[in-house]
Amino acid sequence: MRELRVLRPWLLFGLLVVLVILLTARDDLRQNAAKSSESAIRYVVFDMLGWSPREVFIWRLRLAGLVDSPLGQQWIGAVERANKSPFQVGDQYRASEAFADDRVEAHVFQVTLERGEKLIWQLSRLDASGDRLYASLEHREREGQGWSTVAELSADGATSSSLVSRSGDYRIVLQPELFARLEYSLAIASGGSLPFPVEAASQRDIGSSFGAPRDGGAREHHGVDIFADRGTPVRAVMDGRVRTGTGGIGGNHVWLSSGLLGLGGARYYYAHLDSFAIESGDRVKEGEILGYVGNTGNASNTPPHLHFGIYSGGPVDPAPFLKPEPVLPER
Repeated sequence: MRELRVLRPWLLFGLLVVLVILLTARDDLRQNAAKSSESAIRYVVFDMLGWSPREVFIWRLRLAGLVDSPLGQQWIGAVERANKSPFQVGDQYRASEAFADDRVEAHVFQVTLERGEKLIWQLSRLDASGDRLYASLEHREREGQGWSTVAELSADGATSSSLVSRSGDYRIVLQPELFARLEYSLAIASGGSLPFPVEAASQRDIGSSFGAPRDGGAREHHGVDIFADRGTPVRAVMDGRVRTGTGGIGGNHVWLSSGLLGLGGARYYYAHLDSFAIESGDRVKEGEILGYVGNTGNASNTPPHLHFGIYSGGPVDPAPFLKPEPVLPER
């Protein structure tokens, strides 16, 4: 054992030498190692620490001794100056903008979103320069002060998306490195993240909203009521496992669970069904018919409708999830 302890440092040193030789001699290994190192660094910086790409550049300025210079301070303050009058983004937005090399500025595009909405964007460079553009999606709580980084954006022209898990303000921040001249185009759209659960229906058919008082104020409405003709098909909003039930205030109802083996994840509640199209325990695909609109349970004195609820750590308002799917504006 003592001899093994003595040899162990030399064995590790030998392995290190072999690794260095391989990385020196093999371009493919060296490139893979570089990519792995870069990926690890990006994970630590952006995912674990929550830094934005701009904050990484500020560290570069600090290492260069420029962070306290007038130019460095002007660059650092550019985002907050832009945030005083951001571009306000609605359901759809498209713009083409440019940065001049003799100005220090940032561009901010802001939108308010609810939990369950989906934000999509497409960012493209329109110039051929090698100047760096720092781009990020950031969030703050409503009426909050500080912004946190949600994602780093790539200007490769691909369409990307983010599911909103926390209501609040969201902004896309673009800022070039110092003395950069570049042009870009940005398209943004927001909308719902789930398909509508009632065939041929839409948000206009929602007649009772989330949180409305029930039983004289004794409880709140933990879903939305979607009115449709009796027998209208009701469809799964995602893949999952179903559990059916009868009786109670929901009458004929279905629970659709999206997690592994039907455990964990969000649960979707379909109530007041006239009849079922599946059996309890079935696995279903998104779009598959689960049952048909009715007025069973405590809805017997109301027109036929689907009570649709979402539960994830408690009841969640389904309305933002059921907005029309986001579509980027045409050029």
